Amino acid sequence: MKVLALSIGFSALKRNGGWQLAKFFSYDSKTAQVLSRIWDLLVLNFLFLLGSLPVVTFGVSAVAAYSVMIKIIEDRDTGLAKEFFQAYRANLKQGLILSVLAIAFIAAIYADFFLFENVSGNPLIFLILGFLSLVMFHVHFFYVFALSARYRNSVFRHLSNSRIIFSRFIVRSLICTALAAFETWLFFFYDWLLLFVGVFIAPVLVIGTKSAFALKLFRIIEAESGLAETRPGTDSGADDGCDTGNIEDNGRDGEIGEENRAGKSEESDDKADNGD
Repeated sequence: MKVLALSIGFSALKRNGGWQLAKFFSYDSKTAQVLSRIWDLLVLNFLFLLGSLPVVTFGVSAVAAYSVMIKIIEDRDTGLAKEFFQAYRANLKQGLILSVLAIAFIAAIYADFFLFENVSGNPLIFLILGFLSLVMFHVHFFYVFALSARYRNSVFRHLSNSRIIFSRFIVRSLICTALAAFETWLFFFYDWLLLFVGVFIAPVLVIGTKSAFALKLFRIIEAESGLAETRPGTDSGADDGCDTGNIEDNGRDGEIGEENRAGKSEESDDKADNGD
């Protein structure tokens, strides 16, 4: 009888344990969903690095990565690799222009600091120009890839809008800058082991951080300008005590450009079709 009872007990434990294990790894479980998102981030990081290999295509790869990341945040991604390469092709020209401009800006900044260090007397003018160029580069490029991923507009209008958004939402922008800088420092300058890990995850973490901040600000501006319907949970109020300022568009004030077709949801397409 004791042997029979033990046998039944072990059988029940095995069945319950197997059920719990199956539930743990079920696709509907929170654990499986978290692991799936981690895998998505790793894949997106790899695609971003792969697309940036020629260096001059860094801007194209960044726009594509931001496009996918924004969809992930909004939970409307359908196929990560497919969406990345679609956005990559759709933004090839604009991304290349942004790459060239970024490289030129960085070269100018480096030249200013190099001249300050190597010219006799260390002329202070080069140091001042270097810091001014660094600030100008930061504010013009901080949101430009997210803007290009979400909206259709000219390159210079995107750069201008990035500066305007950074200036208007200065507190949030500085917080985002600090977070992105911390992530970069942690994975690339703190420890050699984290440097190895950082190659696989740090770029996409920075993109994710900036995308989350940018998307929040974009929704505020969209709600104010009537560019798009405010999604549930969107904060349409003023931010950080800043006055509502107009964001430049291709001819209309108060908007930041037409929504990028490469980053537009199928849901929005259906709404547009129903309204025609």
